[in-house]
Order: sequence, then structure tokens, then C-alpha cells
Amino acid sequence: MKTSKLATRTVAGVDIGGTKVTFILWSGDAIAHRVVLPYGARSSREFSALILKGMGDLCLRAKGAGTSIMGTGIGCAGMVDQKSGVLLFPPNMPGVRDVALADIVSGATGAPAYLENDANCALFAEWVSGVAVGHRNVVMFSVGTGVGGALITDGHLYVGCHGFAGEIGHLPMVERGLKCGCGRHGCLETVASGTGIERYVTSALARGSKSLMMMEDAKSARTISQFAHNGDLLAQQAFKRAARYLGRAAAALINTLDPDMVVLGGGVAESGLLMDEMKRVAQRRSLPLLFEDIEFAMAHYRNDAGAVGAALLADQLLQGKTVYSA
Repeated sequence: MKTSKLATRTVAGVDIGGTKVTFILWSGDAIAHRVVLPYGARSSREFSALILKGMGDLCLRAKGAGTSIMGTGIGCAGMVDQKSGVLLFPPNMPGVRDVALADIVSGATGAPAYLENDANCALFAEWVSGVAVGHRNVVMFSVGTGVGGALITDGHLYVGCHGFAGEIGHLPMVERGLKCGCGRHGCLETVASGTGIERYVTSALARGSKSLMMMEDAKSARTISQFAHNGDLLAQQAFKRAARYLGRAAAALINTLDPDMVVLGGGVAESGLLMDEMKRVAQRRSLPLLFEDIEFAMAHYRNDAGAVGAALLADQLLQGKTVYSA
């Protein structure tokens, strides 16, 4: 799918999620070409082949337009080593571990490639050209299959000592809670993600809770959101519960980091069923002076946030700009 003509300066962005992988060519401040492949890898080898397939399409498209990819940014859920370009551990991608993604993509394009956490990429997109432009201290929640997080501190992307900062989805929230993909129990992700919402509804239906939903409907957070919008009380309760946990996590980060903005993004957040309750709970639990001037905003880029942010990250790094905090 083309949305603009390729200009001279072209970079690629890759967003790797639990259900699909999005590949884009970014040129002239717009998406010039997009490829979306379903995610079905069961091993690191299958995963690498999927990435090469998508990058091959982008290279052919760029070549056909008389240009080439100058660099690629790659966003992926889970723990990544930015310096070596290795995807270490994606909790929601069983069988995939220790993949040298940057080398694989660089080998396919003949140009530099940079690996970053997908939520960091999404926030970077919002900070460079989305809702967070002009803000210097920002927290982002990305609610989809899991719960990702990212931080901008003093005008730079903050990744911490080991490069893993912003793992908001793994804040411990429930004592003796459900097991998370990271191996721990009771993480925010287990109760506030699309998967957490699905689990809650499935369990409630199994216990005989009244609802217009059938067990099959509980397999999709998107379907549950449709029932919620149509007045189903169980579906509404599931999203409200998730939003409360997100609000508690937001308050903890507000009290710790004193940000000037909280951004909410991700496919599940796009339902419009999380923000109000999340903000209400965050306000109740935050220190009043810290909450006073804070702004809550829905992400601008929506489904393309990760890929656009990855491309923008690559573009700025190629230009030698300072992206990360010291």
C-alpha cells in the first residue's frame, strides 16, 4: 500500500508484535509503502525468515522507485540489547530468543540497522511528531497483547543502565496473581492487557456470570470491546478493571518521575474504554501537586506508531543526533 512517493531520503521501520509484523518505508515525512505480515513463527529460525521476507519486499519497492534504504529502525516487544542489536527475550513470542536482528536486517539492506523496544519506538514517534511534541518528560503506556511502556526524561529517550527501562507491563500489581510471560506472577500485563481482559472474561463466563458473550467471544479483546460499547456489563467490567490497574501504575510513575504527560496507545487502548477510568484512578492515587499540571493524551499514530517511531529513530541516529539520555 502506497501513501506517498519515495523521496531521496528513505529509511525503513519495522514493528514486531505478537500477532503481526509491520514494515514501512518512510520518506518525505510520510509512509511511502507498508507491508503487514501475520506473525506465526515458532522458532528463532522461522522468525528470522519472516523478517527477511518483509525486508525483501521493502528493498524491492525502494529499488523500483530508484532509491535505496539508508537505514532501518526495528521495534520489538520485550527485552532488547540496543548496543549489539540482539533481541534477547520477547515474553509473548515463544520459541524466539537471542536473535541478532540488527545484523540480519543490515545484511538484507546493506545499510545500518538499529534495534529498540517497540514501546520506546512508539513514544519516540509521538515525541518527534505526535501528541508529545514539546514535552520533556513523558510516560507512555502501550496496551495491546501485552502492556509496554516507555519514558522520555529531560528531552531524551530513557532506557536505563541495562537498556530495559520502561518495562511498565511487568510492574508487580497482584499478590499471588496469574503467571506472566516473563515468568513472574501478578505483573500489570496479566490484568491490564488484551490477554488479561480475555482471561478475565473467560474465567467469569466459566463461573456462570451473566453476559451476552459466548466463550468464543472471550478470545478477542476487540470483540469484548464491541460488547462493552453495546452495553454488556461483563465486558464493561473487564475493561474497567484493566483501566483501574493502569491507573494505579500511572500513579506510581507520576509520583516517581514527575512527568508532564502520560500517553496511552496500543490496539486495546483504541477501544476508548480505558482512558477515563485510568485517569480517575491515577488522580486519586497521585500526589496532588504532581498531578496538577499533567496532561493525559491518546497516541496519535495508533497502529503505525511502532513502525513510524522505529523509522524516525533510525533517521535521527543516522544524522548523528542525540537520542538517548546520558
